[in-house]
Amino acid sequence: MKLTKKVIMVALFAIIGILSCTKDKAGVDIPTGTDNPTDGGGDGGNGGGDGSTGIPNFTVRGDAAQICNAKGNGKLYEVGPGKEYEKIIDIPTENLGPGDAIRIYAKDEPYYERIVITTKGTEQAPICVCGVPDASGKLPILDGTNARVRPVDIHPYFNSNTAYSAVILVFGSNDNHPEYVNISNLQIQGAHQFNEDDTQKTYKMGTDELIPYGRAAAGISLRGKHFDIFNCVIRYNGNGIFGAYSGSDEPLVNVTLSNNIIQDNGTFNVDRQHNVYIESEGLVSIGNQFGPIREGSRGVNYKSRSAGDIILYNRFVGPAGRQINLAEAENSVDYFPQLDSFKKTYVAGNIIEGSTNGASSILHYGHDVNNASADERGKRSGDLYAYNNTFVLKGDASSSYRRLFFDVTFCEGKLHAFNNVLYYENNTGVDSEISIMRDRGSVLNFSNNLITSATRAAYVTRIPQNEQLNICSPNTLLLAPTVQDMMVPNQDFGLDANNMYRLTNNSKAIDAGIEIPSNLPKVDYQFKLPNGVETRSVNGSGIDIGAFEF
Repeated sequence: MKLTKKVIMVALFAIIGILSCTKDKAGVDIPTGTDNPTDGGGDGGNGGGDGSTGIPNFTVRGDAAQICNAKGNGKLYEVGPGKEYEKIIDIPTENLGPGDAIRIYAKDEPYYERIVITTKGTEQAPICVCGVPDASGKLPILDGTNARVRPVDIHPYFNSNTAYSAVILVFGSNDNHPEYVNISNLQIQGAHQFNEDDTQKTYKMGTDELIPYGRAAAGISLRGKHFDIFNCVIRYNGNGIFGAYSGSDEPLVNVTLSNNIIQDNGTFNVDRQHNVYIESEGLVSIGNQFGPIREGSRGVNYKSRSAGDIILYNRFVGPAGRQINLAEAENSVDYFPQLDSFKKTYVAGNIIEGSTNGASSILHYGHDVNNASADERGKRSGDLYAYNNTFVLKGDASSSYRRLFFDVTFCEGKLHAFNNVLYYENNTGVDSEISIMRDRGSVLNFSNNLITSATRAAYVTRIPQNEQLNICSPNTLLLAPTVQDMMVPNQDFGLDANNMYRLTNNSKAIDAGIEIPSNLPKVDYQFKLPNGVETRSVNGSGIDIGAFEF
């Protein structure tokens, strides 16, 4: 009997029912503000709850980072043309304390200098390093190419190795690491070994000797507690931002990334360096533009091994090896899996545009190809809440693989997915066997999603004899009765591909969402180009499906 595509789809789902603005390298103009100097933060906005409702605490920041100022008994250092300091390395950064602030003024050429911070601020008086843009809005550039750095003396390994691992390095000695450091309004670039030929170099501390960067060098590298990176452009490094928890005496706690542009990082033909690679106890990312990775590299847009991932109102642009990779705990394997925050992950209000070549999957939650923790002790076994996102899957069977929206690799990983646009963009005409998930992952909530009619299966179709089988059954929600009803042809999505896939007036996503449960962060904002957020308000009888309100 010859089966039509519709008959095949019905049969497959029945089986489950039986068993969820940038410019060139010279500089980037992004919004900044100069009124009422503060500690480097932007205008405040309401964010998470107070903890009593189960909603994690976080703050949504405004558009513009204000120009930092000293706080309390802190001192203000100004560097740039006509300022007290002509060079960053003349500032005694080794002695920075609570409330101290460094203002770096934009000039025609980059500062070929790096910064090492090893000291502590406080919650009320953080240490701040901020840029002051020029009249056209161009940010000051810190470039690691043949860059000089002020000498510090921490311990032999740090002095000979770690000190050369980033343009801005926030790091200390065992059990004495920096705390409360804010970095804003800077373009940070040039710490890499892209071709692995030792041609990209920096000066050895206190000498005229040039030494090569390692391929894992970063724009910003972090170790310590309470760091805020705001309104920066981070590009042309090995890792854009890197930080890793390595024990109670080598912590990484509470990292916030807001309103940044992080793109074009990586190493040629290598999959180990990424735009973001962080393992932190607490990681909040709001209003950022991530991607693409650097052309020729194979890294990930956003890789986190963290506890307490909150990923809201960002834009992710391919190509990248993966768009979001929420991998298992590695260095923190004996600690993070015990935390409640490791068992709850929030991904909401994001626009994620996939890759046309290579790995196409949008959201990965689970282990890497080779599990990083022995006996799977660090595996993701909690709840993944994904809602009001716009996922745009790209690529066809001739150029890509892993063509699925949710890549949950453990049965203990529980997906809650609602109010999402799950769209497939393909102009080649090649059949592509799109799936919602791979052959595992438990689904506890799957509702009010708008799903491309190109979907061939709820679960991965790459093994013909096992199509549609979920090895986690019967511990997963029956997807079949709901998925088919959510599928619509592409024209019914009503998306504007030239405007971040926003809804147009004929979209079936309008007013079609469900109310967000009270135990989850509300979707009160949406991403705004080139970076940042704007207020989102319900305009009709209900919230719209996807990352934008029409």
